[in-house]
Amino acid sequence: MKSGGFFIFYFFIELGLFVFFAQKFGFLSLVGEILLSGALGVLLLMSIPSGGNHSIIDFFRGKETPQEFITSSFTRVLGAFLLILPGLLSDCIGILLFLGFFDKFLLVFLNKFFTSRRTENEDEIIDVEVIEERRDDEKNHNWK
Repeated sequence: MKSGGFFIFYFFIELGLFVFFAQKFGFLSLVGEILLSGALGVLLLMSIPSGGNHSIIDFFRGKETPQEFITSSFTRVLGAFLLILPGLLSDCIGILLFLGFFDKFLLVFLNKFFTSRRTENEDEIIDVEVIEERRDDEKNHNWK
């Protein structure tokens, strides 16, 4: 029920922004903004695989942690997807996500998740050495 309330609240915020934008700049400007942001979102989404090579190289060189790599990739994809969706608030949030303004917030969450997992599993590691013992009948057996 809480998520349904969020979507109803989001719907009314978007509707209010649509009305405000249409009154201020006109209905055709609103339609143009929706079409341009959708086209920009598609172009950005298509450019992510080629533009992501730089972050992949930084990851393999050790300049980025796995959490930083996941965060930057996820926020870029989510930002481009939000630009495709029609809406002024989703466009603003999509641009901020694509430019990396929310990377630090998501990175803090991922670090908490991975740090708590890592400390729980480190206590369970046991150092073991395997020593083979041969039986007497194997030692005295002559192979031909």
